[in-house]
Amino acid sequence: MKKQQMIAGAAFVLCVALFGVLALTLPEAGPSRVDERVAQGVRTIAGNSGEECWRSVTQLGSSVAIVYAAWFGWRNRTISALLIPMAGAAAYGVNQVLKAIVDRPRPVGAWGIEVDGSSFPSGNAMLAMAVYGTIAVSFVLYAAASRAVKATVGAVGFLIIIAVGFSRLYFSVHYFTDILAGYAAGGSIMLAALHLLNLTLSRGKRY
Repeated sequence: MKKQQMIAGAAFVLCVALFGVLALTLPEAGPSRVDERVAQGVRTIAGNSGEECWRSVTQLGSSVAIVYAAWFGWRNRTISALLIPMAGAAAYGVNQVLKAIVDRPRPVGAWGIEVDGSSFPSGNAMLAMAVYGTIAVSFVLYAAASRAVKATVGAVGFLIIIAVGFSRLYFSVHYFTDILAGYAAGGSIMLAALHLLNLTLSRGKRY
């Protein structure tokens, strides 16, 4: 257990450090070279095909994630289920503060969906990591299920996270560094939620 806690602690520090590096190295205006290359790659791979599909996917990282998490917590009423909407609410609140501090303009050329506010970090990526990451990792670590089921839940959870980030690039509403920063910030919240879950389970609470 101590080894697991050390790994989680190191991962938390890495998430915070990655966010800090990304925030401190943002260009004064516009995209970085990495942002430009990734945007070009996304356009080459996806073009404008699958618009409706990606519009649905991007909603998974919006307020839909918080609503789903709240419903999940209310329906199950276990400590793990209740932590999920807490992680979502924390991600939303922290994201609003970070956006206000950094105040990075959105990319030019956004299309397909309506967006407002600043660009860094991506709120959808941050919410997706905090909510679906907490669901997936807590299930893999603590659920009484077979390895196959755990592997499936973990894979689906992180595929959703990746897909949400890609959808934001597809519609050109974020730069790649916005997505990475959202994942890093959301990952730190996910790890904090998992630490709290571990503490409560060690006191005999039901998963």
